[in-house]
Amino acid sequence: MNGSLIAASRTPCARPSAWRSILSAVLLLVLLAGCSGEPESDGRSAGHGDGDGQASRTVRTVIIGPPAEEASVVAAGVVAPVRRARMGTRQAGNVEEVMVQAGQAVAEGQPILRVDARDLEAALQAARLQRQAARTAWETARRNRERFGRLYEERLIARARLEEVELVAEDARGRLEQAEAELAAVEVNLDYATLRAPFAGVVSEVLADVGTFVAPGPPLAVFEDRSRLEINVGIGQKRATGLAVDDVLPFRVDGLEDELTGRVDAVLPALEPPGVGQTLRLIVDAPPPALAPGMIAEVRLPVKDAAPSFVLVPASAVIRRGQLSGVFVIDESDQGQPRARLRWLAVAASPTDGEADDVRVLRGLGPGDRVIVGPAVGTLVDGQPVAPVRP
Repeated sequence: MNGSLIAASRTPCARPSAWRSILSAVLLLVLLAGCSGEPESDGRSAGHGDGDGQASRTVRTVIIGPPAEEASVVAAGVVAPVRRARMGTRQAGNVEEVMVQAGQAVAEGQPILRVDARDLEAALQAARLQRQAARTAWETARRNRERFGRLYEERLIARARLEEVELVAEDARGRLEQAEAELAAVEVNLDYATLRAPFAGVVSEVLADVGTFVAPGPPLAVFEDRSRLEINVGIGQKRATGLAVDDVLPFRVDGLEDELTGRVDAVLPALEPPGVGQTLRLIVDAPPPALAPGMIAEVRLPVKDAAPSFVLVPASAVIRRGQLSGVFVIDESDQGQPRARLRWLAVAASPTDGEADDVRVLRGLGPGDRVIVGPAVGTLVDGQPVAPVRP
């Protein structure tokens, strides 16, 4: 038994090649572990430390163009008709007939609404009879004056008698004139019982129904001439000084695709509360049918002597860290090797209409700067070598 133990303990020494195989396997595992633990060098630690030693990255770039000019500002105004009439009646009574509807186009003089005027019709008939009686009396008195005039020339009557006939004739003529005036007054009042369109246009609103009792004064219908419209815009005095009569200004209305133009008619003082600033009045001489009173128009006002104030950069180029905004620009001054240099910027608070894909840069960039864009922006390191290509 002791001999067998001694023989077993001597077995490793009898096989040195097995030990060498085991040591080689262990060494190979150590080498593999060391290779898998090497640090990455693809530049993914964006914004941390210097870019020396980082691998070169292929990036897309754009070149900043010339500065944009803030050439205009936008002011809102209300579209209104140039001519608008609120029609009422001078005759009290019930509405007998409404002949139109709101929104209907009418011709000048077209009947719109009629008020019950039977009392005026009776008064008209009486006035006509009075005028006929006065005319008959005048004709009789005129013939008598002519006849007595011939008798006086023949010395058959006295002068006093002729004068009496002449006075009767003058009184008859006066009564006829009075009867004609009374008849004309009744006809005018009767004409007010029927409302007629004062001009060709559109019935904007009908304010009375059949059977409604109306009194003189309050409007019963509203008419608008939509062949010419106006836009009233509140502006400051600085903007007002740069405008002149007959200047043409562009404007847009929500819902209409095309940009329209209006002619400056006047710049008026803002007299209504709060009474500050000026009121710009634009005239649209040939408005499209879709442009209607009550719409809000955005008028573009020119800015005199406006200096370039910003450049536009794609939003995909901007990185944000807290309250800071910046871009990576290409720097080729390092021995011909382009590098990405982080540059902090002053940008506008928010994009304007139509610029959702661009960012306004107020300071920090200029024309000709080459800016990196695309997904690579978020993984770059300041000073990292790059291989720029244009998109």
